[in-house]
Amino acid sequence: MTAPAARGKSPSFAFRPGLLEATSVAAPDRARRAVLRGFCALPVLRPILVEQQGRLLAMQLAALAVALLGALRFPLIALWLGAALFGVPHVVAGLRAVTITRRTSRVALAMAAAALGVGVAQLAGAGDDALRVFAVLFALAIAWEVLAARRGAVLTTATLGALGAATVAAVSTPRLAAVVLAHVHGLGALAFYAVAARRRGLPWRPLVIGAAAVAALAAFGALDGLMATRLFAPRGASGSIVAEAVGASGGGVSAALFHRALFLYAFGQSLHFAVWLRLVPDVDRATRVPKPFRVALGDFKADLGAWAWPLLALAGLSIPLMFVGGGIARESYFALTYFHVGLEAAALARLTLGRTAPAGARHTSPAPAPDRRATVERAAARERIGAAA
Repeated sequence: MTAPAARGKSPSFAFRPGLLEATSVAAPDRARRAVLRGFCALPVLRPILVEQQGRLLAMQLAALAVALLGALRFPLIALWLGAALFGVPHVVAGLRAVTITRRTSRVALAMAAAALGVGVAQLAGAGDDALRVFAVLFALAIAWEVLAARRGAVLTTATLGALGAATVAAVSTPRLAAVVLAHVHGLGALAFYAVAARRRGLPWRPLVIGAAAVAALAAFGALDGLMATRLFAPRGASGSIVAEAVGASGGGVSAALFHRALFLYAFGQSLHFAVWLRLVPDVDRATRVPKPFRVALGDFKADLGAWAWPLLALAGLSIPLMFVGGGIARESYFALTYFHVGLEAAALARLTLGRTAPAGARHTSPAPAPDRRATVERAAARERIGAAA
C-alpha cells in the first residue's frame, strides 16, 4: 500500500512549519480579540485602540504619567524594574529599529561590535580605560554618519568640531562623561522618536514638551516637595542600584541635588524604554491598527531572519536572570549592552542629518506590501549585523 505522503497527502500528525509559533500565540491572540471587542464597544476608547493618532497620543501621556510617578515616589524601584523587565527587550527593539527598519552603516555596526568587546573587558576590570574606549568608538560611529550625510561643509565641520571637543572631554574625564551620557541617552531616544514621528505626520509634541516641562520643574526644585524622602531598593541588587543612582548625580553633591539628579535619571530611563518598546514600533507600523501577535511575530522573524529566535530567547531569559542574579546580573547587563548607546546615537545622527522625504508628508495609509528591493535590503541589513558580530 502506498503511504499517504506518497499520494500527496500529509498525515494529520505531521509537523507543519510555523505550527509552534501559531500555537504559542493563539491563546494571546484570542484574549487580545476579546479585550479589543469589549473596549471598542465604548466610543471614547475606540480611537485610542484602533487609530494610530489616538493610540500614540494615549501612549505618550501614559508614558509620561508612569515615568513621573515612578521617578517621584519609587526611583530606585523604577530603575530596578526597568532594567529587569525592559533592559534586554528594549535593546533588541532598538537594534531592530535602527539596523533593519532603517539602514545603519557597516562602520557604525563595526564600532558597536567593538564596543561589545569593550564591555567584556569592563567586566574583567578594565575600569576607566573602558569608558575612554567607549567614548572614542561612539564618536567614530557618529562621525561616520555625519560625513555620510553630506549636508554641506559648514554644518559638517561644525558638527564634527563639537563632536571632537566632546570626545576629548570624555576621554579626559571618563566618569563625568558616563554621568552625562546616562542622561543624554534618554534624551536621544526622545529626539529619535520626535524626528521619526514628525516625518510621518504623527503626534510627537505631547511627549517632548511634557518631558521638557517636567525636567525643567525638577531641575529648578519645583518638584522637591513631591519626591520621596526614603528610597527603597530590593536587597539582592541594592548595591548596584545605589551605585547607579549615585553615578547619575556624579557624587559629592547635596541631598537636594542628588534627589533631583536621581529623579531626572529615573524619569529619562522610563521614557527611554517606552520609546523603543512601544512608540517607535508604532510609528514604524505599516497599518494604522495594532497587529495580532501572530502577525507581529511573523514580521519579527522576517526582519531578523536567523537572529529572530535567539534574540527572543535572550530577551525572555534575561528577565528571570535579572531578578535572581542581583547586582552581578545588573552589572553584566550594563556592560554587555552599553554598545547600544553609541549605535543609537549614530542612528539619530543619520536620521537627523540624512536626506528624507518632506516632513509634512503624512503617514495615513497602510504601506504597500514589501517588494523585492525591500526584501533584498533587509537581507543585506541582516548580513551586515552578522558580519559586525
